[in-house]
Amino acid sequence: MRNIQLIKILALAFIMIGVTSCFKEEKQGTQFKIAVTIQNVETDPLLPCPHELDSYAFYVPKGSKWEVSTWEDALARRITNVNNPAEQLTNPEVKGTCDINARHQLTLELWSQYVFMVVVDPVNRIYATRFYETPMNWPVTETELHMYAWRKSGTATGWDVVNPFPDEQREPLVPAEDEEQTEDVTE
Repeated sequence: MRNIQLIKILALAFIMIGVTSCFKEEKQGTQFKIAVTIQNVETDPLLPCPHELDSYAFYVPKGSKWEVSTWEDALARRITNVNNPAEQLTNPEVKGTCDINARHQLTLELWSQYVFMVVVDPVNRIYATRFYETPMNWPVTETELHMYAWRKSGTATGWDVVNPFPDEQREPLVPAEDEEQTEDVTE
């Protein structure tokens, strides 16, 4: 008899837990944190970006395709609809914050289902773009972005990285070691 009462109590508890979880408020979006690493020349290791970056995002319709057409557009925070080049967006809904001393230097508050993000490196004159579908009930998303200033363009960690000036000479982030060592001559 006692076992039957215990089973009834446990069953009622499971039902109550199930019912209360049905009323849980669902939230679309996430705080998107980006750890940006950069490589100025091929011999550099990938290092955390040592300078300020610009980041922004537009809320876009599902299935739409957007791009940053030029370097000037990246700086002006302007994106173009690939299927209708006359349609441009120039006022991003999200402007990211940058803290170069943090592990994840960039943070964007993304509270729409579909977003088109842009990260701009004004020092090396390169930028990266990414279409992203935000998750439900996922408060923080941490990701990485590897930017190679010496490459023309490519994809890295889910991002399309564009270098409009691939032939520009860039200073290494890590100075090359001198191959010639001077001898100390004592007389």
